[in-house]
Amino acid sequence: MSNSATRRLVLWAGATLIASTVLMSGAAHAEPSSAELDRQIRAKSDQLEVVVEKYHELRDDLKTTAAQTGVLQRQIEPLKEKITQRRGAVGRLAAAGYRSSRSMSLSLLLDAGTTRDIVDRLLLMKSYTQHQQREIDELALTSERYATAQRTLDALLEQQKNQQKQLSRQRTTIESAIADLKKLRVKAYGPTGRLARADDRAKPAVPRLAGASEKVLKFAMAQIGKDYKWAGEGPGGFDCSGLVAATFRTIGIQLPHSSGRQQQRARTISRGQLVPGDLVFFYRDVHHVGIYLGGNKMVHAPQYGERVRVDPIDSLPINSFGRVVLSTH
Repeated sequence: MSNSATRRLVLWAGATLIASTVLMSGAAHAEPSSAELDRQIRAKSDQLEVVVEKYHELRDDLKTTAAQTGVLQRQIEPLKEKITQRRGAVGRLAAAGYRSSRSMSLSLLLDAGTTRDIVDRLLLMKSYTQHQQREIDELALTSERYATAQRTLDALLEQQKNQQKQLSRQRTTIESAIADLKKLRVKAYGPTGRLARADDRAKPAVPRLAGASEKVLKFAMAQIGKDYKWAGEGPGGFDCSGLVAATFRTIGIQLPHSSGRQQQRARTISRGQLVPGDLVFFYRDVHHVGIYLGGNKMVHAPQYGERVRVDPIDSLPINSFGRVVLSTH
């Protein structure tokens, strides 16, 4: 091979190497497609909702613990007062009994009198002793009740402290996840971070119902177009279980702010029994909920970055259906 041919071969090989390197580098740094970004957003939003609903369950547990703690604290103070009172009563009885027994014993020795007198004095001494024993027994019982209540209170206070720490850690996790998701949504959908949807604010007509069911649906549908807000119960924004809790509160029914706990409170029904105002629960671990409108549609707060809207119930994996007992006013 001539020198010129060799040079051409070397130059061709170098150019080929450079081109392949550029192509590989470009492939390595290629931006994800819109479909891939959408997939990532859905996955991260779903993960976020799981954590948010677990946060609600823990917060609900903390409320229960705090309520139990308050009850015990209110019970303990009267017990402390009773203990002080009974100790004083036992002390006074002991002193009176001691003086009485000495004087009676001396009287029995110096002035026995009739047999009846001796019996009466002995019965009086026994009465003092029995009354003192009753007071001692009551003091012991009250002290034991106080000790038991105090041990339970200490355990509840420790549990409450641990729950507060867990809540703080979960809140940090949620806020970090929201920050990451926000960046991803801006990357996918532009500065607003929102995918434009023509039906986000669409409000179908409320089914003609009677009483509380109609009130439930009117309130829920009035929230269409409001932003998803984690831990939100309105009026500015909602998450899925927050929307349900706020909706049923309008008819005087207090539901936990947790889709899993709401499922536990509701009576399980079949799909064929669904009527407007029932609840639809989603995913195997139940971390999403919507309010049934009829026609296989629901109103719900979908995910972070989206708005309260109407969707088909089959747009998500259904877990079960539930009915909250409504009043008839």
